[in-house]
Parts: sequence; C-alpha cells; structure tokens
Amino acid sequence: MPKLTMYSLLILSLAGYVLIGYFIERSNFELLITVYSSLFLLSYLILKNKRHYNFKVLLLSGVLFRFCLIFSTPALSDDFYRFFWDGRIQQLGFNPFDFTPRQFLNQNSDAFLSQLFPYLNSPDYFSVYPQLSQILFNIVSVIGKDSLQTNLIAIKSMIFLSEIGTLYLLNTLVNKRKQDPSHLLIYLLNPLVIIELTGNIHLEAFMIFFFLLAVILFYRQQFIGSATALSLSIQTKLLPILVIPFLIKKIGIKKTIGYGLACLLITAFISIGSINTTDRISHIVESLNLYYGKFEFNGGIYLFFRTIGWAIMGYNPIGILSKLMILCTLAGILFVYLKDSDMLSGFFWVLIIYLGFAAIIHPWYLTPLIALSIFVRFRFILVWSALIPLSYISYRTLPYNENYWIIVLEYVVVIGYLLWETKILTPAAKPVILK
Repeated sequence: MPKLTMYSLLILSLAGYVLIGYFIERSNFELLITVYSSLFLLSYLILKNKRHYNFKVLLLSGVLFRFCLIFSTPALSDDFYRFFWDGRIQQLGFNPFDFTPRQFLNQNSDAFLSQLFPYLNSPDYFSVYPQLSQILFNIVSVIGKDSLQTNLIAIKSMIFLSEIGTLYLLNTLVNKRKQDPSHLLIYLLNPLVIIELTGNIHLEAFMIFFFLLAVILFYRQQFIGSATALSLSIQTKLLPILVIPFLIKKIGIKKTIGYGLACLLITAFISIGSINTTDRISHIVESLNLYYGKFEFNGGIYLFFRTIGWAIMGYNPIGILSKLMILCTLAGILFVYLKDSDMLSGFFWVLIIYLGFAAIIHPWYLTPLIALSIFVRFRFILVWSALIPLSYISYRTLPYNENYWIIVLEYVVVIGYLLWETKILTPAAKPVILK
C-alpha cells in the first residue's frame, strides 16, 4: 500500500486518541465505543500491511500516540484520585494504610484532600497499593503539590517513560528469541494499551516494565538483579509473584528457593518502612477481602456460575462463589506450572487463568497479556482487547449498571476465537491478525 495510506491511517489514529483523551466522557458510550472501535480498526489495517510500511515511522507514531495523552485528564477511570490522595497523605507525614479517606478527613483538614475526596471511588476502604506504588505517589505529590494538573502530568510522564522502557525491553526479548521484529507492533499500536496506561493512568505500566526487566536479567543469569526487578514489579501489582515456580525447571528447586527468598527479602526491605505493624497489614487484607468478596465487574465465567447460583439459592452467592473461583484459579495455575516452563508464555497462561475466573475484569487488566502475547502463537487476547471496551457501557447511567448481553457477546466471541485458534472447531485454523 502507498505511504500516503500509512500516513492517513496514522493521522486518523492520532485524531482518535486526541478525541478520547480530551473530549469524550465515559458516560457518552456511543461516541466512546465508536472512536475506540475505529482505533482498533485502524490498528488492524496497519498491522495487516506492516511489511509495506516504514517500521521506524510506526515506532515513532506509537510513542507519539502515548505522548499526546500526557496532558489530558482521564475520563474513563477515577483511580488516579486515590493515587494523589495516598501521595498527599505521605507528604503530610501520615501513613496511607492507617486511615480510610473518610476517617482521615474526620480528624484532619487539608484543602487539596478535600478537593480530591468527592472523586474517590473507595472513600471507606484502606489503601491496597503496594510500597513501590506508594513511593511513586509520594514523588508525584512532591512534584505536583496542590495542583491537580501538575500531579496528572507528573504521573503520566512517569508512565510514559516506563512505556518507552517497556518497548525497549520487548524489542530486546524479541531479538533474543529471534522473532520477527514487527511483533513489537502488537503492543506498540494496541489502542487498549495506549488509552488505558498513559491515557487513564494505570499502574500495570510499571508492573510490565519491571517484569520484563526481571526476565531479561534472569536470561543473563543476573539472578540478584532479576529478583530485585521482580520484587519491584510485585511492589506495583502483586501478580508477578506467580512467575517464580516457572524457574524450577530452569534452575532447579534449590536455586529457585534462593531466588524466591531474595525476592521476598527485597520486598520486605522496601515495605518495612510503612507496612510494619499488624494493624496496617490487617487493613490491607481487609480491603483485599472486600475487593475479592464484594465487587464484581465484567467477569464472564463468574457471571455464568453466579446466574446458576442465583437461580438455585435465590440470592447473589458471591461470598461462596468467590472462594470457589479461587480454588478453580489455583487448580488452573497448577496445571500451567506442570505444562509450561517458559517465564513469558507461562505467565501469559497464568494470567489468563487468573482473569478467567475473576469477578472483576477491567479493560486495563488485559495490558500485561497484550505484552506477553508477543511470545505466544495465539492472538485471541487481541480480539479480547478490542471487545472489552464494550464494558464501558456500564457507566452510561447512574447508578452504574452492567449490560449482561454485552458481557455474553464479549466472552462468546473471545472463547470462540480461542477455540478456532486451537483447531478445535476447524483443523485449518491459524492466527490471522498478524498476517
């Protein structure tokens, strides 16, 4: 295809990112999903014809798409208000794990916190963000002070830089594994990654960066450095701890235990300054229990079993069902451990199992899977990434209300595509998105 077509697709994409970043509220679902879907279509057309395009231009475009969102205020997520709250709490000399926001304001006054409080989505829950996240929030608060806009630019700049680092690490891994360099475009140009990380400020950006760094250092047999990087990934989001058992088949049980202990000690050392009392630990556990035993959003398999349970019991069995889902998750993860020994593909399938049985699956939860999908032959996660923005239909009205038909559509298409890829439905099926 001619270069003019490539530049046209890229200019249209840039316009779409500007629209979503600066002009569309999540309550305007019809416009949001139209632009979001258009971005996926444009991304697909670029990927389909990537061999005819200048790779360096595509690389710079992926960076530009992220950069153009640095100065926007997220409209699709309000989590960032809690980030700024926790950072401000630390600047005032308090520990973010000691008080819920409502408890704090009942005992203390602060103009900036009073400005943030009405926007918090969890004013009665203790913070659940691990220590590295808290350090980042503190740094942002030092930079941003009382300015919401400066806080936004500061944390978005950090995410932007981590994304640049992630692209470099992905390229390093692709080259090391002798894969087609254009596979980097899977992550580089995915609209969900661009919009949800730099655009909507989600900490998966740091988790992905430090996890990939841990893998590269492990391949180089720099085990202490790798354990440190993995600890930092865990200190952003807890899930990367699940990768440690994959090391057994590579370095043996003894070295794996040593690696795990090193990771644990580094994590403890980083955390000891603020998570150092039984009350603070219990507060974190309390909030996590509420999260996993009370909330639900876009959980496909969970919704299926909840519907059955409700029909049998006459009420929402989330308390029982959440425990059953945990058991299914553990069984599935154990199966992956026995079948796979690769850190990248293994962690991909572990995350699939984890999300498959989760009661809450927000769109940005898929971003680590999109990065890891570069190293597996399946492309169903890209189909899922294109469909999961449909879940934003829940925010069209107040109070928020899920559309179960949309959830059914999302999971039927994704599972159907996966079955097609695994040749269960047709022996000739192969991934086609990156042809």
